[in-house]
Amino acid sequence: MPRKKTVELSNKRSLAAKDFYSDYFKNGTLFAAIIRSPAASGNVKKIAVPNLPEGYFLITADDIPGSKKMETNKQVSKIFGYDSVSFRGEPLGLIVGPDERIVLSLLDEVSITFDIESLEGAFKKAIKTKRPVVQLSENNENSDFSDVLMQINQMPSLDNVLDKKQIEQQEEKIVATREVKSGLYKYSEEAEADETLFTDEVIVSQNKWVLDLVPPIWKETNGAFCYMEGEKLHVYTPTRWVVHLLETISEALNIPKQNIFVHKTNTSGVFSKGLWRTTQLATQVAVAAFKLKKPIKLVITQEEQDLYMRPGVKTEIEYKIATEKSGKIKALKAYINFDVGTFNPFAQEIADRLTIAVANYYRPTNMFIEASAHTSTNPPTSISIKSVASQAFFAIENQMEELAEKTKLFPDEIRLKNLNPKNNAFPFLFHSESIVPTLNNTLKISDFNRKYASFKMDSVGTQKKDENHFFALPLRGVGLATAYNVIGYNGESLFSSSPKIEVTLFADDKVEIHAINPSSVVQEIWKKTVAEVLQVDIKNVEINSDFELEEIPNSPEDSFSTIGIMNGLVRKCCLDIQKKRFYHPLPLSSKKSLSPRAKKTWDKEAFEGEPFISNSFATMAVEVELDPYTYTEKIKGIWMTIDCGELLDKDAALKTVKLEIQQELAMLVEGKNVSCDSCTIEFISSKNKSGQIGELVHNTLPAAFSSALSLALSTQLTKLPCTEKQLYNLTQKSNEEIEVQSEEKIKDGESE
Repeated sequence: MPRKKTVELSNKRSLAAKDFYSDYFKNGTLFAAIIRSPAASGNVKKIAVPNLPEGYFLITADDIPGSKKMETNKQVSKIFGYDSVSFRGEPLGLIVGPDERIVLSLLDEVSITFDIESLEGAFKKAIKTKRPVVQLSENNENSDFSDVLMQINQMPSLDNVLDKKQIEQQEEKIVATREVKSGLYKYSEEAEADETLFTDEVIVSQNKWVLDLVPPIWKETNGAFCYMEGEKLHVYTPTRWVVHLLETISEALNIPKQNIFVHKTNTSGVFSKGLWRTTQLATQVAVAAFKLKKPIKLVITQEEQDLYMRPGVKTEIEYKIATEKSGKIKALKAYINFDVGTFNPFAQEIADRLTIAVANYYRPTNMFIEASAHTSTNPPTSISIKSVASQAFFAIENQMEELAEKTKLFPDEIRLKNLNPKNNAFPFLFHSESIVPTLNNTLKISDFNRKYASFKMDSVGTQKKDENHFFALPLRGVGLATAYNVIGYNGESLFSSSPKIEVTLFADDKVEIHAINPSSVVQEIWKKTVAEVLQVDIKNVEINSDFELEEIPNSPEDSFSTIGIMNGLVRKCCLDIQKKRFYHPLPLSSKKSLSPRAKKTWDKEAFEGEPFISNSFATMAVEVELDPYTYTEKIKGIWMTIDCGELLDKDAALKTVKLEIQQELAMLVEGKNVSCDSCTIEFISSKNKSGQIGELVHNTLPAAFSSALSLALSTQLTKLPCTEKQLYNLTQKSNEEIEVQSEEKIKDGESE
C-alpha cells in the first residue's frame, strides 16, 4: 500500500519541495490514465469509449475552457492532441475513474477515429485489435481483420488522399544549427582547408560516438495530483519551473494565477523529469480536476516514462582529427547531430552548449564544428540543463584515447600536448588552471601509466582465436577521462536570468535566508556561511522559501541553483549586513544578485569569448575486468580528482560524489548495475571560486569506463549503455583483426 500524506492547506506560495506527489491523497480521489495516439500521423476525428461505466469520465481537448496550447520559450505545443497528430503516443485525452485498474483496462476500449490515416497507421490497425481500436470511419467500429485489410487494399494512392500540409509537417526539418570555425577554416573554404590539413604526413582518426544513458527504472515516474477547493486549484507535481506551470494552467482554465497553488514535490533520479513536459502533464490533470471538481491523480507508467519522457536528446557526434606524429592535433572537425523528436523548445540552447563542449579544453589551431538539430516523428524532447554537455565529453575523451592508440602515446601525454594555452585563435576561454593538477594526481593515485602499459600488452596476448578459453584470464583495461562542470552560462539562454537572494538579520539574532530551498547539503553550507560571517548560532538560521506571486523566479531552478553562485550571494548579503548592523536598527536586510557585467566577457554575435562564469574540473581513471565466458563487467577501481575551488563541506562533497557514482553505475550497462570494488576520491585545494561538483561524475565516468573496456577488448567501444551481446560481438571482431594482423606479419616475414 502506498503511504498517504495529509494535504495541508496554505495560502502561502512556498517553493520548497516536499515529499513525492504520488504520496498525496484526498478522499474521493479519482485516478487518471493517458489516452495516446496509436498512429504517428493522421487527423483525429473522434475519441470515444463505448460503454463507459458510471463514475468514469473521458477528458479531451474539448474540455479545456481556455487556450488548448501552451507556450514554451516562444514555441507552441498542444496540451492535449487534437486535429493533426504529430507522433505515435501523443496524449489525446484522459480516462478518469475511482479504480485505477479499471481505468487502465478501459484504455483497451478506446475508439479513435481518424479522417485519413497514414499507410503505417492503417497497417497497425489491421494487426492490432486492442489498445486502442483505430477505425477508418465512424461506421466501422467492429471491423475484423479481413474487413480492415480489404479496406486498406481499396484505399487510393497516398499521394492522392493524404493532406499535403500534413505531409510537410511530418518531414524531417533542421530546427537549430551552430557553426564554429577557427584557424584555416575561418579564412578558407572547408574543402580547401581539408586538402591542406589532412595530408599523408598526419595521422587521421575518425569515429562516431553515442551516449544514451537512461536513469534506473526504480525511480518515481512523472505525474501530478490536483484538486479544487472552492475557486482554488491545488497542484502537486515535481516541477522545476513554477512560473511556466502557473501561466500555462491559468491560460488553459481561464482562471487567475492567484487562484492556483503549486506545491513543489521532490524530483527523483539523476536527471529532472523534463521541464516543459512536467507542465504539460500537470495541466492535463488540472483540466480534469477543474471540470469534474474532484481530486485527480495521474502516475504515468514506467514504459511511458521511458518512451515519452526520457531526459535530454539522442545525439551522435562524429570526429575527424588530423594529428601530427608528435601527438599535437593539427585539425579537429566535429559534426554534432541530434534528434529533438517532433518538438523541443530548447533545441538552439542544446546545439550551442554541445558546440562549446565538443572540443573540451583542448585548443586545436584549426577547428570546424557543425551542430544541427532535426525533428522526427519520435516523441518530443526536453533539456537536462546540468548534463546537456555530457555527450560531448563522452565523445571527445574517447576520441583522445583513440588518438593515444594511433600515436603510440600514453593517454595523459596526448592530453598535455594539446592544452595549447597560447592559442588565441581558439574561440572559447576557460579557467583551465586546474587541468594539470587534477590529471597528475589521478595518474599518481591510480598508478595509471603502469597499468595502461601492462594491460595493453596483455590485451593482445589474451585474444587469440585458438586459445583454450576454459583457462582464459579476465580481460583487463584502464581508461582516463577529464571534463569540467560549469557555473552560469553567459550565452543567449532561457536560463540566463540573474538569480537573487535576500538575507535578513532580526533583533533576536535570528537570520532568515529568502530563497528557493536547495538540497539539504547546500542548506547546511548556507547556514554555516551565515553563522560564520554574522557570528550567530547556526541554529538561528532559517531558510524561507515563501514567495509573493510576482516574486517567483522566471527561470527554471536548475539554471541558477549552484553552490558557487548562490553561496557567494549569501556571503555578500551577510558582509553587507555586518557593515551596517552596529549603525542601523534591526531588522536589517540585504538583497544581492549576479552582476550583469559577467556576461560582457561573451560575444553573442561572434559566438566567442568566455562562455561560463566559472568551472570546476575533474579527472577520473577507471579499471575494469571483463569475464571472457559471461562477458560480465566489473570495475576494479575508480580514482577521481576534483578541483572545485573553495571546498565548503568536504564530507558532504564526498557523499555527493559517491552517490552520483552509484547512480551512474546503474546506467552504464543495459539491464544491470555494474559492481565496483573500490573508489578513491580526492580534492585539490585552490583559490578558485567554489564550483559545482554535481555532474562531474556524469561527465567523466562513462568515457573512462568505455575507454577501459576498449583497451580490454582491443577494439573500440563507441556507444553506451553497452550490452553483453555487443561486447561479445566486439570480442569476435577483435579476434578477427588480430588474426588478420598476424597473417600479414607472417607474409611480411616470408617476403623479406
